[in-house]
Amino acid sequence: MDLLADPVLAGGAAAVAAALWFLLFGLMALATRGATPQPGPPTGQFGPEPPALAGLMTNGWRFTGHAVAATLLDLAARRLVTIEEIGPELALVRLARGGAPALRPYEQMVLDHVHKLAVDGVVATGALAEGNRNLDRWRKRFRNAVIDESRRLGFSQRRWGRANRRLLIVSAAVPAAAAALLGLNLLPDDGAGAAFGIGMLVFVGLGSLVERLNTERGTAAGAVVAGRWLGVREHLAGGRFAEQPAAAVTVWGHTLAYAAAMGLAPRAVAGLPIAVEADDSRAWSDYGGRWHLVQVRYGAPGPWGLIWGRTSWAVVGNGLLAGSGAFTLVIVGVILGSVLLGWEASDPITLALTAGVTVAAVPIALVLADHVAQLTVEGQLVRCRRHQVGGSGDSPVTYTYWIAIDDGRARAGRAFALEEKDFDRLAEGDLVRARVGRWLGRVREIEVLVPSRHRGTPPDPHPAPAR
Repeated sequence: MDLLADPVLAGGAAAVAAALWFLLFGLMALATRGATPQPGPPTGQFGPEPPALAGLMTNGWRFTGHAVAATLLDLAARRLVTIEEIGPELALVRLARGGAPALRPYEQMVLDHVHKLAVDGVVATGALAEGNRNLDRWRKRFRNAVIDESRRLGFSQRRWGRANRRLLIVSAAVPAAAAALLGLNLLPDDGAGAAFGIGMLVFVGLGSLVERLNTERGTAAGAVVAGRWLGVREHLAGGRFAEQPAAAVTVWGHTLAYAAAMGLAPRAVAGLPIAVEADDSRAWSDYGGRWHLVQVRYGAPGPWGLIWGRTSWAVVGNGLLAGSGAFTLVIVGVILGSVLLGWEASDPITLALTAGVTVAAVPIALVLADHVAQLTVEGQLVRCRRHQVGGSGDSPVTYTYWIAIDDGRARAGRAFALEEKDFDRLAEGDLVRARVGRWLGRVREIEVLVPSRHRGTPPDPHPAPAR
């Protein structure tokens, strides 16, 4: 029997190798299941564990973004910050005077972020999503710090030990080799490279499955503590925490922080958007000395949106296309009118040319006016955004680049388009002066007057380790 010459034998070998590997995988998954916590009796007695860790345990050792907001609420309950509700659209986080005590690494991350955003020790709660940072990496660092504490206390561990993981990864080479062998049998004589690629895809896929299931699992000691916290969660679920804003921490204290960590206080969590991306259309600005919300509109309403932000050449080209369309439409209309209605035009070509030139002249005139009538806008950059254009099917991926400037006078405004080379040297929070075309909304020149306090932030000194 020659596996290299018999597709049936090669297929059978591949099926057996895959079945054996998945059998091994299933047995190891069963053997490494975490201890299942038994919910304790409802109680309002909190343990020494912080809200982020309590939330981790009551969610099956799966991290949620609620833990970040809950940590800030816990800092407020400890009087390291205060959260004040000023009005329906504005609440403030105010830093306490004096130094902070020694904090857990993830607590320090949250406090550092508030410090970075604060102006005179105050930041709007909505602005907590602002600031230039790699949010995915920041969240991963926060998550890893919480899990590290859980492991240090003996509450949880990784599903696969080092030996388990190595065995699964190494043994995945067997079904991968069998898949490559099957490919050699089924592909033409010159298909060795493709067969090798099939084997590598199978190996990478099985390795990814191993890593995907390599989640956190509770230990026996962790199950006991998690059961107590599940009792606390049941007790808190009977309260009305879902309706409480973040500023209610001044009344509820640590209780609201724990409720938020366990997913019972969605309004308070939504009011502290530290772990979410900043909204493209809603920007918070401190320009002028007071925090306020700026509504950002991309493009322009109605037909104006067809040319807003486009380059002069693009507008001229579109104008010429529109003029050609108007010329063709008039000619077709004249022909149909003559055939169906018997109407005779004295000079259809002149009529069509007049219509075409008129339609094409409007955008061309706007381009000329745009170069003459320019605005000078000075203020704070509140949004720098790159929007993808195209990229579907065979069309290439291109981008448009937009900025929004808060001039301190209006609480709503349109974003302006600019070139990539200008976009790359800007950062949100920069104080800038820009010359902008009045009709096309395109930046002609832009100057950074004062760099953003978010600019120049040193690289992450504690990058999230691979887990």
